[in-house]
Amino acid sequence: MIVVEELQQVYAKSVALEIDHLVIEPGTTALVGHNGAGKSTLLLIAAGLIRPTRGTVQIDGHAAGSLTARSLVSFVPDQPALFDDLSLWDQMTYVARLHGQSEPTEMSTHLTEILEASELLERYPNAMSKGQRQKASLLVATARPLTVLLADEPTTGLDSAAKSAFVEALSMLVDIGVSIVSSTHDDELIDQASTELRLEGGRVVGAPARVETKVKPGDRSDRWARPSQQDEPE
Repeated sequence: MIVVEELQQVYAKSVALEIDHLVIEPGTTALVGHNGAGKSTLLLIAAGLIRPTRGTVQIDGHAAGSLTARSLVSFVPDQPALFDDLSLWDQMTYVARLHGQSEPTEMSTHLTEILEASELLERYPNAMSKGQRQKASLLVATARPLTVLLADEPTTGLDSAAKSAFVEALSMLVDIGVSIVSSTHDDELIDQASTELRLEGGRVVGAPARVETKVKPGDRSDRWARPSQQDEPE
């Protein structure tokens, strides 16, 4: 669960984001709104990549940007951030080891199959198309355990078939207990979401619209998703 309280982000005296109170429940949330509405800013704050002017964002009860919150959250930026001098597999392995894993998660292996990305594993980013880099970015983000995935326009640059595979991959993550918050203009991603949250001018418009949830009891697989804090050993 993501909880936002008294949040404000100001850039050069211009208020980019202002949210008094917001709770983003587990499941899939689509952040919608025009460019400049504050969607990316909210994701960057939740990921701990920028510090808000004031206010707080909590990830499962932990301050965004804290070590515990960072261990729970993985971020897929709108422009894939990949190492030019490492193959995709090496990048996945590197991220996994940073989070105490000897190799990429079984979850990322299944996503590789869904995305039909096996041929990319030994490639370097400069040998990938824009759409292939988008796939690679998701695989790197899921190479380590996580409970929340934040994605900024994740289907940009994908053709119709690749987009459908990407949406299927996100659905699989939800089925195993990962919550997803994505900014998007993509109807397919919006239709897949369990909640739609609209931003305009840096503010939430109306209440989050809850639709039929895609998470079913018993779907979670704890060997892929990071255990909750209560489940972890003391």
